[in-house]
Amino acid sequence: MRFAVAVKQVPDTMEMSVDENGSLVRAGVPSILNPYDECALSRVLELRREGDEVVVFTMGPPQARQALERCLEMGADRAYLLTDRDFAGADVWATARALTAFIIKFVPDADLYVFGRQAIDGDTGQVPFEVAAQLGVQQFAYVELLSVSHDGFTAVQDYGDVRRTCSVPRGSVVSFGTVDPNGTLVSISDYLSAGSKVVEEVDRVSIGLGLYSVGLKGSMTRIVSTTASSSARRNRKVEITDPAKGARFIIDELEAVR
Repeated sequence: MRFAVAVKQVPDTMEMSVDENGSLVRAGVPSILNPYDECALSRVLELRREGDEVVVFTMGPPQARQALERCLEMGADRAYLLTDRDFAGADVWATARALTAFIIKFVPDADLYVFGRQAIDGDTGQVPFEVAAQLGVQQFAYVELLSVSHDGFTAVQDYGDVRRTCSVPRGSVVSFGTVDPNGTLVSISDYLSAGSKVVEEVDRVSIGLGLYSVGLKGSMTRIVSTTASSSARRNRKVEITDPAKGARFIIDELEAVR
């Protein structure tokens, strides 16, 4: 079997700023492999059997290679970096379009296309669904458990108040909804073997898309304005002995912050 896993490099901090286009400013900010994607990749690697291939890919600037190297150290077999100045500023639509074009060109025969639930730097969670729609395949969200069956896969989806077990046809898109707070411990053998693996670079022309199909020019989203919110809390200590007055005070406070 062949698994294609989409990953992303994200900022390792909650303190982020945006530029005039509404894009995140990443300069000088340490980066990590998106935790949801790392968990998704680890689940796939657990499924891998003798002869299977796990391909990872990401779209980002040249430094996103570090996220792919982390994937190779975890045990992935091949890695592709979609990097091009024309990709800069892409919203979820333009990102999904570029990833779909890559899949069609480089991994059209994968038995499963795997994503993490969302990237922690954007939290939109839309890319897996848009890729599935553009590929014209079924998609399965919030996957908690995945196993190989005789004709495809079996997935357990966790919707919070409902858990569903379903059959997943080959060629589908799945997105794992879990994250491992402990991360993934890389084995010494996988770490050493990763040094001999090459991260292949792919640009806009390689996936066959025009200039106005990718990046900021190919994005549907237009940022009207951005504002920074403060996480500082305003604390007050009051002493009220009358329950009715206390309830009235709480109601007034809640109405004041609406």
